Amino acid sequence: MSTKIPLSCADITDSEIHAASDALRGETHSLGPWTRRFETAVASQANGSFGIAFSSAQSAMQTALEALGVKKGDEVIVPTFDSPSTTACVIRLGAIPIFADCDARSLNCDADDVASKITSKTKVIVTSHVFGNPTGIEAIAKVAMKNEIHLLEDAGQAIGSVVNARPAGSFGRVAVFAFHSTTQLTSLEGGVIVTDDDRLASSCQSQRNHGLSSDPLHSSEELHQVRTDERLVSLGHSFRLSEVHAAIGATQMKRMDGILERRSRVADWYTQKLGGNGDVMCPTFDPDQVRMSWDGYVIRLSDKYDQDDRDHIIRGLHRHEIGAADYFRPVHTLPPVKKAVKVETQCPVAESISSRTLALPFFTSMTIREVDIVCQTLELMMTRSTFAEG
Repeated sequence: MSTKIPLSCADITDSEIHAASDALRGETHSLGPWTRRFETAVASQANGSFGIAFSSAQSAMQTALEALGVKKGDEVIVPTFDSPSTTACVIRLGAIPIFADCDARSLNCDADDVASKITSKTKVIVTSHVFGNPTGIEAIAKVAMKNEIHLLEDAGQAIGSVVNARPAGSFGRVAVFAFHSTTQLTSLEGGVIVTDDDRLASSCQSQRNHGLSSDPLHSSEELHQVRTDERLVSLGHSFRLSEVHAAIGATQMKRMDGILERRSRVADWYTQKLGGNGDVMCPTFDPDQVRMSWDGYVIRLSDKYDQDDRDHIIRGLHRHEIGAADYFRPVHTLPPVKKAVKVETQCPVAESISSRTLALPFFTSMTIREVDIVCQTLELMMTRSTFAEG
């Protein structure tokens, strides 16, 4: 069903179309000049020395975990209130995901819970900035440093977010940014690793390109080598980002300030409309510490609503051709994950909160009239749900 007000949509202008056309007409269609521009822009935004572009955020995440030495039997602490993609990468590597509960306010990993789940087998801590909010990353970085464990920052939802004057993606040994079609900035599909570690960067560059020792973006060495066995140093992946995708991403990075400003305005409209409703908890953060890059607008219903009520409200919004979704279901409760992971997990905060979270339509070009329609329909569906239960 097509919706009149979609849950999300990319903000594509003539600038992106012209850049994509330029890339198509270029001599190189992967690992070319547009990829270099995109990587440089993302790394600069995160105050990183190296940016390495990938065909998807998940392929970037898998490669980052490999570069950090994650292997079979290792434990990797991951957020349970998150997309299951990181957990899927951990499982594919034969490692064991250990799920961290979320903080009830920020919805990010609870630093104390992360600390309590560290063992001698813990190889990496992965933490994410849920819906663009970087609150709490400093505390988790301290936990990782104290225990001398690699911190991998999943900054996929937080390009442009800042906490205490420091950008998201600059707290861990490595960070992964996402640029798929629903993120703030898009390359339609893609991900970028950012790091200050030159050896880790070199490993990631090689792994994305079949494990070849030389990368045409970073070395002309391959011009003097004619045999594959001279250049193949590992069995890597075909995770390259096309020049067309990179051109779109690089163009979006140039427009970042304007895009984030418009998205912040949409978030303000929502908060103004819904902030006075006692049964709705709007996203919260400390504006003195955090500059928010809004990935989405996800509310939480009061505890007089249960999961069935929330699902009923989502279906009601869909009937009115308004996008809505149940972000996020705790990863450790998902059937495929439970089947693959035989570790009993207790994350009571995430389990309670997730049954009442509701993602509302949110995109850069959204108008105040569309926000009004969504809020009016939401409150109508909430009233009907309460009335039906009564």
